[in-house]
Amino acid sequence: MQRTVLNGVTYHMINFKSITTACILLTFLSVNAQQNLEKRLKNTAWLQEGYGRCLKIDDSTYTYYNINNIDCKTLVDGKLSGRFRVVSMNRNKLVLNPGGIVNYSFNKVASVPPKCTRISPNRASYDDNFRVFWETFNNNYAFFQERNVNWEQVYTEYLPRVRKLNSQKEFADILIEIVKKIGDGHIRLEIPDSLKTRISRTTPVTKPKRTTTDIIADIKKKYLVNAHTYNNGVIAWGELRNAKIAYILIKDMNNFSNYISPSEGYQPNFAKNYDKIKATREPLVQFEDEYKGVDKVMEKILSDIGKSDSVVIDLRFNGGGLETVALRLLSYFVNESKHVLSVAAKSTKGKTTKQEYTLQSAGHATYTGKVYLLLGPGTASAAEIFALAAHSYKNITTIGSRTAGIFSEILWKELPNGWEFSLSNEIYTDPSGKTYEGTGIPVNYELYYPRNRSEFNNSFYSGGSFTDSALDRIYNK
Repeated sequence: MQRTVLNGVTYHMINFKSITTACILLTFLSVNAQQNLEKRLKNTAWLQEGYGRCLKIDDSTYTYYNINNIDCKTLVDGKLSGRFRVVSMNRNKLVLNPGGIVNYSFNKVASVPPKCTRISPNRASYDDNFRVFWETFNNNYAFFQERNVNWEQVYTEYLPRVRKLNSQKEFADILIEIVKKIGDGHIRLEIPDSLKTRISRTTPVTKPKRTTTDIIADIKKKYLVNAHTYNNGVIAWGELRNAKIAYILIKDMNNFSNYISPSEGYQPNFAKNYDKIKATREPLVQFEDEYKGVDKVMEKILSDIGKSDSVVIDLRFNGGGLETVALRLLSYFVNESKHVLSVAAKSTKGKTTKQEYTLQSAGHATYTGKVYLLLGPGTASAAEIFALAAHSYKNITTIGSRTAGIFSEILWKELPNGWEFSLSNEIYTDPSGKTYEGTGIPVNYELYYPRNRSEFNNSFYSGGSFTDSALDRIYNK
């Protein structure tokens, strides 16, 4: 699964293009009001609700910390106006938006904890590191019940083992074992490569290993005409042969910004050049650039496919990215505004206040035909949020198999020994309050795709030739 990180923080994206689009996400304060509030924020400190973080604001700069019972580490710092937008502020309450549909709420404190402003040698024991790891999950991880994990039992079982450890390798192996037990694709462990166990293959591979690249190439070859792509293939579109059916493949919910000219779209150094330009832009501007890129390419796509009777949107190979890119893309295929999802974060007090999200149609630019949405076990994260929101619209029919079941933003933390890890702390629900974490979004027409990635890829080549049962089903409808 993918994460989008800017200077160490995973962010959602917001659109600033127009009043209509801004209403999709948040109604923000005027520029002058923003500037006045930023003046009032000077030399203040704030404790975030949920997330296990605090914020120190000096003059026009900020420092954002991860905190736990043992230490406090800087997550990111820099220019406040380039990182956060002030949503509201009163004497003791501050609400910021880092560029997406989720607001961050903070309570005023006299100062950040003293451990955040002093440098101390890293002498934490394996016991200390394990406790930080366990307590961070205990405070912020939202899905023990959904994943059938008894977290208290994990503490009881593993602490005695941790106290007998003699090496970092042994400690790394224990954390990896615990993460596998949870089984959440948004949990990552960033440990030194030298401590990772290398698995040697003892049995020969009997089947050719098919890749996503192979499948996409064969879809284009067998099924498509008039094919086009944008930004090195982040999105591709065309028409199904001998049918008035359009096809749109969305590989990623990142990298839609219009930084590279079409003539350079397939150069070998595309990604390097794209990232180089992106790095020169402030974070909030990067989010705006993504939105502008979505609008630009969707204008072209809808111009090309406007005469089709229906469209296929393929998210089977999309591992995620920016949820607001996903929702903006979806806005071009719905004809009415709806409350499509809600979000709350796990905290030590239970949950933060639920935030409701209403998707606005793109209006006159909206596609008016029938929509078929292809999903599978590789549809994850922001791509699943697309699917979750699409679930509310009757003009969208889903085909394939249930999605991966990992919706939350990735919350990054750090152990006292410097190892980074992530977890899922945000709870996404449909308008009725149901969560699909762990189970995934179901489909209208089930094709029983294998959950294993290799088996899923190879399923397109059963019988020795390529075929796409989802597209074949649409042809036959």
